[in-house]
Amino acid sequence: MKILDKYIFKELLLPLISGILAFSFILAGSSILPQLVSESIKYNIPLSDVIILILLRLPWIFSLAMPMATLFATITVFGRLGNDLEIIALRANGISTIRLLIPTIIIGIGVSLMAFSFTEYIVPRAAGTAETIYRTYKNQKKPIITKNINITEYDKQNNPKRILYIGEMDKSELENITITEFEQGSLARLIRAKKGLWVNSGTWEFENGIMHSFMPNEPAKITVIEFQKEIINLKLTPKNLEMPEKDIDQMNRKQILEQIEFKKKTGEDPIRYIMNYHLKLSIAFSCLIYSILGASMGLQPHRSSSALGLGLSIVVILVYIVLMSIGMGMGLSKVIPPIFAAWLPNIIVGIFSLFLLQKRASQ
Repeated sequence: MKILDKYIFKELLLPLISGILAFSFILAGSSILPQLVSESIKYNIPLSDVIILILLRLPWIFSLAMPMATLFATITVFGRLGNDLEIIALRANGISTIRLLIPTIIIGIGVSLMAFSFTEYIVPRAAGTAETIYRTYKNQKKPIITKNINITEYDKQNNPKRILYIGEMDKSELENITITEFEQGSLARLIRAKKGLWVNSGTWEFENGIMHSFMPNEPAKITVIEFQKEIINLKLTPKNLEMPEKDIDQMNRKQILEQIEFKKKTGEDPIRYIMNYHLKLSIAFSCLIYSILGASMGLQPHRSSSALGLGLSIVVILVYIVLMSIGMGMGLSKVIPPIFAAWLPNIIVGIFSLFLLQKRASQ
């Protein structure tokens, strides 16, 4: 690693850390703490558990603060380098503007990977643990036995393909099951069973049941089969049948993908899950985009300071939030593909960053 790279790394490190702490403090004070104080009073949550809940929220706060801190650090550092005429001196020695960005891009990639690791591995677990603590005091623990489960699956023409009713579910055991299956819009099979046991994957073993098979061309012809045991492939696991569903912030991308597939099987629109699946990655890698934007803005000729860097960071972040809201709205309404909607702010900010960079490099 060259001396120049080490120097820029060193200069960026302190503003980056202080930026993460500062933005985390702002986010915690403006959203997390008021909510926790209100709920701790409402549900009589002791101070010890309130502190635990705050700690469990920190990973989520850090993941949001990292992109902001990256922008703040790069604007501040490159602005100071410009004000101290260090950029001019480096360029006079044949070092291009693009070369100056290499350590910044490396830091941007590193912070992006860190932010993604937080949102993918740490935040879902912390959110799940926090929800468990909340339920303890809200008296809303999920019952062991779930009753009256109804699931309808649809075909590509949005016609009912299978209707599943379960009277009771206890872990991987089902009771009082009714399955109604349709083929080409007509009733094809009606299966009733007193008990069902999960075997593996989406396979279940039904016990003490009866199956009615109907012929679409011969409505009067009905085949009746009673069975003691019958293997039925529902393509559903006990986890799919659990209620209520996890909140999206308690899921990693793999779990969100499983929910997307499940929603498709049951005929529900999974667009909200698809959007969040792509957003988790795009928000994390906004750190890389911000690192380039911050350096490009810092290199512009102006008087720079930490206060100005903070102000510019807040303005850019507000613009980014507006762009993200527009993208989400267009994605959820299916005006544009969800993946493009999720990455729209990064694309726009990235293009603007390259424009500023090209403008500065040509000066």
